[in-house]
Amino acid sequence: MTYRKKLLLKVVAGLVGIAAAIALVLSVPQPFFDSSVSAKNLTLYSDQPFATEAGQRVLQQVEAKLATSPLYLAEQKHQVFVCNARWRQRIFFTYVYGAGGVNYYPLTTNVFLRDSIIEENCLIGPKGSRVPGERTLDYFIAHEITHTLTGQAVGGIAYHRLPQWKREGYADYVGKGAAFNYDEARKAFLANDPKMDWAKSGLYWRFHLLVAHLLDKQHWEVNRLLTEPIEQSAVEEMIRAEQP
Repeated sequence: MTYRKKLLLKVVAGLVGIAAAIALVLSVPQPFFDSSVSAKNLTLYSDQPFATEAGQRVLQQVEAKLATSPLYLAEQKHQVFVCNARWRQRIFFTYVYGAGGVNYYPLTTNVFLRDSIIEENCLIGPKGSRVPGERTLDYFIAHEITHTLTGQAVGGIAYHRLPQWKREGYADYVGKGAAFNYDEARKAFLANDPKMDWAKSGLYWRFHLLVAHLLDKQHWEVNRLLTEPIEQSAVEEMIRAEQP
C-alpha cells in the first residue's frame, strides 16, 4: 500500500471517528446537563439550575400544545436540553450555531435550545435580548418536538424532502397554538409585510398562514397536508381568493 493510500485511510478513519463521537454526544447528552425536571412524558434539562415548578409549568404548556396534534403520542418520551453556555451551543448546535433550537431527526429525537430563562418562559436571542411575542420557550420546545413527530409520521427521507413551508409551517402551527391570529396574518400577507418574508425576517409567519389555511379553512387532515403534493403558490392563491 502506498503512502498516499495509507494517509487517505487515516484521514477517512479520523473523520469517521469524529462523526461517531458527535453522534454519540448528540444521542446521549445528559452528562453535560446537571439540572432536570420531568412532567408526564417530557423532560427538560439545563446546564444551569432552575426552579423545578417553573420547568414543570413550561413542560405542561408544551404538552398542551403537542396534544392538539394528531401526530402526538402521550406515551412517547421527549427530551429537551437548554444550552446556556456558549461552548455547549458550539457542541450541540454544530452547523446551525446561532439558531433558537435544533432537531437532528432521525439521528436522535433529542431537542437542543439556546440560552433561556426558564422561570420566565423565554428564550434569549443571539444578541442577548429576550425573544419577544408569542415565541416563548414553550413555543420553541413544541416547535422542535413537532419536527420529530412530523418525521416519524412520514419517515426520515420524506421528512427532509418536505418543502420548507410545510415542515416549518406545521411546527410553527403547533408551537404557537392559540396565539396565532389568522386574520392578522392574512392582512400582513396581502400587504406584503416584510415579516412575511422568511429570508429577511427569520420568521415562519407566512408558512404558518399557509398551513393554517389548509388545516383550518379547507379542513385538511394533517396527514393530507404532509403527503399530498401542492405548491406553495397554489395555497397563496387560495388565500388571496378568500372572501373577507
